[in-house]
This record gives sequence, structure tokens and C-alpha cells, in this order.
Amino acid sequence: LRADPGTAGCPVVVVDDGSADPAAVAEVAAGARLLRHEQAQGPAAARNAGLRQAGTDLVAFLDSDCVPEPGWLERLAGHLADPRVALVAPRITALAGGGTSWVARYEAVSSALDMGPTAARVAPLTLVAYVPSAALLARRAALGDGFDESMQVAEDVDLVWRLAAAGWRVRYEPTARVAHDHRVAPADWLRRRAFYGTGAALLAQRHGP
Repeated sequence: LRADPGTAGCPVVVVDDGSADPAAVAEVAAGARLLRHEQAQGPAAARNAGLRQAGTDLVAFLDSDCVPEPGWLERLAGHLADPRVALVAPRITALAGGGTSWVARYEAVSSALDMGPTAARVAPLTLVAYVPSAALLARRAALGDGFDESMQVAEDVDLVWRLAAAGWRVRYEPTARVAHDHRVAPADWLRRRAFYGTGAALLAQRHGP
């Protein structure tokens, strides 16, 4: 965030979710408000901890393996001028220098996190049915208690679908771009894809077939 001039003056909260090297995290997070979970609680709990500490009407979420391009927040924030919009997401692209293996090449063109080049309304049964929570800008008043902390996967899809069911609008804005450090080792990539797949049952339990 500090690398983006557009975030100057914005309060930053860093959540250390049970890292093995808290001193290193504290060094990187110098100048931000740092919260630490002694035991890892998962991405939903980490994001909710940051949400509870943020005192602003709009809250941006950014995972530690993401690097936003300058101006990403301004491009997203324009959508929230519409009071019916609860959440807007940028395009997630591959981080430069990710390698030349077949996995790296595949992720660069067909990542599960990349929703494509076209701006869209986000809702179930549409071309963009969800957006990943690696990077988001949200309206605090719409989020309520935030992400479902019982879900270790698909918590982002669940949040989007709950917002849509409650009558809120969710938008995807690909002109705002955030680079993601994709897993490119074949074994890590396969485990991550299988892990994502386990979210289908959880979503079906909450939202139906």
C-alpha cells in the first residue's frame, strides 16, 4: 500500500495470521497498525480482524502475496459513489517474473483469480459469478459481520452471494489491476486447485445446488 501514492494518508492495518516469523512481519509493517493471531485462524478471520479495526466507511482488503498497480483504489472507489454498490474488485493478474514453467504460463492466461478484461456486474448465474478476495474495496455498512470464519475456502464467493441475495450490487473493474504471486510449482498448484474445489460443497450447503 505504501508504494501506491493514491493511498497516502489512508490508515493501514496489517493482520499477521500466525506467521512463523512475527519479527519479520513487524518490520515490513512498520508505520501500520499491526494485529497478530498467535495461531493461524484462516483468511476469513484475518480479514474480519482488520475490518473490525478499520474506522473508515470504505475498507480495502489486500492479501500479502499481492502487489497493486498505482491508482487501483481510485478506479475502484468510483463505483462506490453508487450507494447501492457494496463491493468492487480489481483484475488479478500474474506477478511479473513468475517463471516460464507450464504452470506459470497457464496461470498467466487462465488463473482462477483472473476474471478477465471486461467490466461486469457480479452475481450468481452471470458471466462473472464471483470475485476473489485477494483484493477488494468494500462498503463497511454492507458487510455486517464480514466473511464467514467457519469457511477456510470459498469465503469470498459466499460473501458475494450473500450480498447479492440481500439486494446489494457487486462490481468487477478490470482497469484496476493487482498482481498476484501465483503458486507455480506443479505440486503446490495442484494442491491449491484441489483445495479450491472443496468449496463447492460448502457453497451448496449455504446457497443451494
